[in-house]
Amino acid sequence: MGKAKRWMSQKACTRLANLVMAAVLVFAFAQLAACGQSASSSSSASAASKSYTIARVDGTPNWDEIDRLDIDDAEWGDSFGISAHAKLCYDDQALYVRMWAEEQDIRATYTPDDPDAKCYEDSCLEFFLAPVAGDERYMNFEFNPNCAVCNEIGTEKTDRERLHPAADVLDATSSRTDGGWEVSYRIPFNYLQSFYPDFAPESGTQMRGNFYKCGNLTANKHYLVWNRVDSDTPNFHVPKSFGTLVLE
Repeated sequence: MGKAKRWMSQKACTRLANLVMAAVLVFAFAQLAACGQSASSSSSASAASKSYTIARVDGTPNWDEIDRLDIDDAEWGDSFGISAHAKLCYDDQALYVRMWAEEQDIRATYTPDDPDAKCYEDSCLEFFLAPVAGDERYMNFEFNPNCAVCNEIGTEKTDRERLHPAADVLDATSSRTDGGWEVSYRIPFNYLQSFYPDFAPESGTQMRGNFYKCGNLTANKHYLVWNRVDSDTPNFHVPKSFGTLVLE
């Protein structure tokens, strides 16, 4: 009888231990599932892409009526009080771009007649554009306060072809303002189509792009972006992090 009681007691303990183990496993799996959902949500949030609608205009753009986008994400350091913005519009002939920066310590060493200007070393405003879905190439338009330009095309940072459009193609102008400087230029659609024959500039057309403010050799080295870039180190050449640009 004593042996039977001991056997039953051991059996009960074993069942209890199994139940406790099962409960622990259920709790552990629930925690792992919750962590997975949290990570997925964080990943989705970090991958969120901004969008900007490019207004259609007739005649000379009235910039006061065009929506502004802010280049305000200091992703890799301090902004040092520098801010930058952009506005875009289009008509049947071209895309029009206006960018400006509030920046006190301006560096402007390269001139418009320098075919190899490293605009990013100066105070610099940049627009990267991928106009055709499925084409991995994108263009970069980089300007300093003197209106020196770096225009390139390629698929990544190490695959760039320097382009040298005639001055009247981009028709760029720059000027100093009370708080900084600005640049305005146009990108003719026939210029884009010479590199992207499938580009169709019509209402609803979606493009990809990003906007940047930098100054590698300025008194306060800085990097600002419009759409957050998926990179641990400063790098504007990440097309997967471009935002969406839609022709109105």
